[in-house]
Amino acid sequence: MKIKAILLSVFILALTWSQCQAADRVLVSVIYSSDIEPYLQSCTGFKEFFKDKKIALWFTEYFLLDKNTQKIVAQVNAEKPDIVFAIGTRAAKLAEESFKDKPIVYAMVLNPEKLTGANLAGVLLDVPVRMQLEALQKVFPEAKKIGVVYTADSTNKVTELNQTCGELGLKLVKRKVNDEKELPAALADITWQINCLLMIPDAKIYFPQSVKYLLLESLRQKFPVIGLSKYHSKSGALLSIDCDYEDLGRQAGEIALRVLNGERPVDIKPVKPRKTSFSLNLSTAARLDIKFSPEIVENTNNVFGENK
Repeated sequence: MKIKAILLSVFILALTWSQCQAADRVLVSVIYSSDIEPYLQSCTGFKEFFKDKKIALWFTEYFLLDKNTQKIVAQVNAEKPDIVFAIGTRAAKLAEESFKDKPIVYAMVLNPEKLTGANLAGVLLDVPVRMQLEALQKVFPEAKKIGVVYTADSTNKVTELNQTCGELGLKLVKRKVNDEKELPAALADITWQINCLLMIPDAKIYFPQSVKYLLLESLRQKFPVIGLSKYHSKSGALLSIDCDYEDLGRQAGEIALRVLNGERPVDIKPVKPRKTSFSLNLSTAARLDIKFSPEIVENTNNVFGENK
């Protein structure tokens, strides 16, 4: 009887301890829009931020690939996370629609104005215009006349670009289109007037097939393209000015910590990336007869191709 009583006491203590641990546990449900490398790097930065702070979190992770989104929503609701971390616009939109009673921190979202929930806060994908242009001047100082093709969706971005170009002594040559079908005519209209074409975030123009066309035309017509990510440089853009995705995840971690400490997401303004990275394609540079100094190449985050 004494042994049974001891065993029962041990069981009760163990159960009580596990319940306390569960109550103290901070759980983050991570939802990725897809499994692309930048999203994974962003989550790595998020986790590293809390690791550096010596704050232990528990994570569950979901990818919006071919899975049933409703199944993911049900699983997240069942586990009752303290925070939902949504990476990418698609994941953020799903989280906003599905988790009205949970704080949501997002990262790598292009159009935050479409996210209106009071329970959301996060980090945008858009590199600040001045940071982008100053980086361009440093890496490619010959680019004084910058071309841009845009739609109504990116008008605000172009307005900011135009103002900042004026402040930095640059000229912006802009052409407005309705969609990617008008891209060929826009290129024919402006490429002879510019030193480079700057891609801007605009889903109506730039997606894999249209970007492939643009990069082929840049080699054929011999105008440099400034891409949005290292993947554009790898595919043939002369250079790209990109977000530092891990640091972007750290920024999301900072916001998540503020939420865990009691701040309301609605009171936290969206922030832009604070660090950039550079990518060069030396093969493209050679074909366009553009030379980069050894110092620029040495200090570039990602170098593709070979300058022969």
